[in-house]
Amino acid sequence: MKNRIVRDYLESLKEDKELDYIFPMLLEAMGFRIVATPRNSKGQSQYGKDVIAIGKGEDGILYRWYFELKGNAAKDINDTTFYIKDGVRDSILAAKYAPYEDSSIPSFNRLPYKIVFVHNGILVENTRPTFEGFIKQEFPNGGFEHWYIEKLTELFSTYLFDECLFCDDESYTLFKKVLVLLDAPGWNTMDVDRLIDIQLNHCDLEKKNHREIAKCLSSLNLLLVIIYKYAQDAKNLLPAKMTSDRVVLKTWSWILKNKKEKSKIVIDFFSKIVDLHLEIYFTYLQKTIPLALGYKGLYMYQGSDSERVFYPLRCYAFMNDLLYYYMVSCYQNKHYFDSAKKTVLRVLSNNSGFEVPLLDTHAITLQLLVSFVFRFPLTEEEEKTIVEFIIRLTQNVIIRKNEKDMFPELHGNNKQVAKSIYVKSPEYSDSSSLFLMSLIEIIAWVGVEPLYTKLREKIEDTKVNLQVSYPIESEELEIEFFEHKLYNEMSVLTNIKLPESLEEFKKNYRKNYNSIYFRTSNTKFWFLYILAHIHYQTDLFPDYLDLGYWKPLKKEENNK
Repeated sequence: MKNRIVRDYLESLKEDKELDYIFPMLLEAMGFRIVATPRNSKGQSQYGKDVIAIGKGEDGILYRWYFELKGNAAKDINDTTFYIKDGVRDSILAAKYAPYEDSSIPSFNRLPYKIVFVHNGILVENTRPTFEGFIKQEFPNGGFEHWYIEKLTELFSTYLFDECLFCDDESYTLFKKVLVLLDAPGWNTMDVDRLIDIQLNHCDLEKKNHREIAKCLSSLNLLLVIIYKYAQDAKNLLPAKMTSDRVVLKTWSWILKNKKEKSKIVIDFFSKIVDLHLEIYFTYLQKTIPLALGYKGLYMYQGSDSERVFYPLRCYAFMNDLLYYYMVSCYQNKHYFDSAKKTVLRVLSNNSGFEVPLLDTHAITLQLLVSFVFRFPLTEEEEKTIVEFIIRLTQNVIIRKNEKDMFPELHGNNKQVAKSIYVKSPEYSDSSSLFLMSLIEIIAWVGVEPLYTKLREKIEDTKVNLQVSYPIESEELEIEFFEHKLYNEMSVLTNIKLPESLEEFKKNYRKNYNSIYFRTSNTKFWFLYILAHIHYQTDLFPDYLDLGYWKPLKKEENNK
């Protein structure tokens, strides 16, 4: 049954971005050193060498390995695929007669070579005599191997599935359950979480066994690849996006816990997981952005009254994903910022759901939005767009409190918001608020005094408890931050009183707080800090959105 699952999956792979993506994982788990992959030479002639690696053969000799991969319509070797231009025959000849050399690798050019034709299909019996005769003629002294579906099933089962994803009965059961329920309503990451934990717990970093590290992290990458493929087939990328968040965050927490953030092999393999994670986000957003850019594009027009709740929730969830991906993209290429900024503002302007914050945790989105939009100078029109949005949002917060007696729900509880669509649920909590405090800060920063006055009056009338949350510094804080939502690790300043005038607020209001150093900030994965806040809905720390109200305690102490 296990081999059947592995075979069915492998047979379904296409060559581009599927077979050629997972095949290097297999080689690394087998102990090969990868020299080049299809991604290194995309758009260039590969001369029958999709993957190039160094490794020992069954005879114990170290070889250069040239792997030619075929999948999709060319996965079976038959008369057509054998003789067609750039088909089986041409690819094998190109691999043999167009040598690949790399003087940067000592002794590489002097190693004997093996050519391997890899395909996730079969050799049709009618074509076997032709194929075998051709190989015998071109490789009379050996140097050629043929890896077909049966061979691939055996290798993947042995090195990645049986040893990693199917390492015990629980893992096997969880794996099947995850795939079966992938597109089911209410799908969550609970089983995926357990599967990730099992993989990480099986990897003993103390032994410094590179092959074990390769197997562990490759298995997590493979798990994500499989879920991504099944999600694409189901035309529902949300489970893949959610799974990628969990794999990346939990693995990074594990890396920090074991103090391996400077280990080259660990970071190299983790980087591949992160690359796939960002690719999933790109694919997900590319399908959604065209809709979101239209007028009320995130609104479900045939929806019922429930859209009063689902539309704003959908807007804020989408904006989190959009801002996160754009922050990473713009960091890698600052020239991308202008088009990204325009997209964000257009989505914001065309979807009125953003103007009705329903959850206190929507403060995270609001702060990320302000931080991103004001990262670089704005045109007068762009500044007007964001200020008018803040005005409309504040007005709607006040109107909703007047008409429904509801501020944003404190605990981020979607169910209580849904229950309160007509009448406020007894369990709906809004007696305290971090969102309102964040909104006050932004209003004061943009300098709209009438808005400040109106919101302050409503806060005073309703006696809502304004709060600001602070992380409690500890040795384990960063590890826990990437593992789960911070709750007991946070403290809250409560009963904040607002002065009557905006000027007095700007002059006297300060969040006294020393920034907490995270090792993550000194790595190329700094953006995972943002992802953790979004995914776990942990309140942003007081120094994230520095609008002039944050004051480090150390400076205050030095001035005494």
